[in-house]
Amino acid sequence: MPGFTYTLTLTEPVLANSLGGEPNSANSLFYIPGGLVRGAAINAYSGTKDAGNDDFRRLFLDGRVRFLNAYPISKNGRALPTPLKFKKPKYFEGGDFSFFENDEIYVLDETWQINVHTQRDAEAGHAKEKAGAVYRYISLPAGLTLEGAVLVDDPKDAEEIKKLLLNETKTVLLGKARTAGYGTARIEIKDLNLNESGELLSGPVDQFTLTLLGPAIVRDENGQPALDIATALKVRLGVEVEVTEACQRAEIVGGFNRTWGLPLPQVTAIAAGSFFEVKASVDAAELEKLQETGIGERRAEGFGRVAVNLHLPKIKEDEPWPDPVSATMDELEKSTGLAENATARLMVRRLARKELNEKVIHIARQMTEEYMSKDNKVTVPNSQLSRWRVVVRNVLDRKDEHGKRDLQPLKTFLADSKGKTGWKKMEKAKVKPGKDRQRLTEWMEEWIEKPAKLQDVLKPQADHRFSLGEKNTFTMNDELNLEYRLRLLDAVLAVMAKKNGGSND
Repeated sequence: MPGFTYTLTLTEPVLANSLGGEPNSANSLFYIPGGLVRGAAINAYSGTKDAGNDDFRRLFLDGRVRFLNAYPISKNGRALPTPLKFKKPKYFEGGDFSFFENDEIYVLDETWQINVHTQRDAEAGHAKEKAGAVYRYISLPAGLTLEGAVLVDDPKDAEEIKKLLLNETKTVLLGKARTAGYGTARIEIKDLNLNESGELLSGPVDQFTLTLLGPAIVRDENGQPALDIATALKVRLGVEVEVTEACQRAEIVGGFNRTWGLPLPQVTAIAAGSFFEVKASVDAAELEKLQETGIGERRAEGFGRVAVNLHLPKIKEDEPWPDPVSATMDELEKSTGLAENATARLMVRRLARKELNEKVIHIARQMTEEYMSKDNKVTVPNSQLSRWRVVVRNVLDRKDEHGKRDLQPLKTFLADSKGKTGWKKMEKAKVKPGKDRQRLTEWMEEWIEKPAKLQDVLKPQADHRFSLGEKNTFTMNDELNLEYRLRLLDAVLAVMAKKNGGSND
């Protein structure tokens, strides 16, 4: 089975949004759907992004390349959805992901990152009576490590997908709210190593078990979304099928198409973890193919992934079921890097960033107060400001595998801009970083080249040590210094563009 395994280490919280919940909030799934990874690959694809294009359809749409969901990592590797046959009160109320070892079930508790946000008025910079809604994001925590796989029919396609995912920074953007500090993950790729099935017998098979490792979208004989997997299996295998035992539940699945800017239709699916015992006279080779390619619709996005004859602990009806062994306090802390005082450190970091973010907005407005004033009528075209903001945001959003930003593209753009018409217009504009006014271009050069300038502007925040206890501190290191220099530069240009209004002369 050609393909490769990928590992995602979240460098920022990720919102892999689930359906339901409060309208003004967002609750993430506790895994990264394959559709989000596919979206990252599509974003990096430089060819024609059209369903009518043969290459695009083969790589991303018709299921010949399948982006499997990325699930949390346990000590035994990639955890799997807990089979629903074990998630009964008579046995235990288990978590959604687990692994099995020596006929014992190890359940992963779910560790979340919860952020509360307040909608702010764009001009006032703070909440107002008509623009002050409070909403909550429950996201996957930064530091969490997950593992998924990409399966292909043609090995050449695997190499092309690898190139798309392994960009220069080896980072991908996933989920929603990407411009609000969510979504960045570091990706690593290794050889395919999936052990998600039992022993497949050779020759004819009369019965087998089927466990869904991802939600499955199947249809009945009338073409409507259904919870009856027998019809889909009958069509898939080409033989009569009888489901003798089923333990399943329904869920509503949807999605979002960023190209259209519209949500995908919501349909009913059979939930991951659903378990079926099936009678059918079929060759073992067909079952192996079923396991490799999946069942139902949207298989390119990780839907329909199945395991045939997955080895599961036996339920002993005459003996009490043992309590599940929690693996998360050890396993998830190792995979996420969270230690005892993670909550305290998170609080300190949020408080510090809140103050710094507010200070950046305040300073950007102060610096541009006299921009377009009576004695400073020179304006910079929005097109020029936008070009600079694109470069600044690209540097701000891109990190290497060590979480570092590369300032060189911005320095190169600055050097190439000098002497050009747009640069000359920027030379005439003035900002006021202190008591005296300064040419915009001079301030930008100093701001990019001299990290110490941040201390002069952001005092007392820049050199203040935020702390909560002896071990939980937050200080302005070099990487944070660079981040907030970029944020202030972007904010100043944004305010200038705002003051220009619709003018782009």
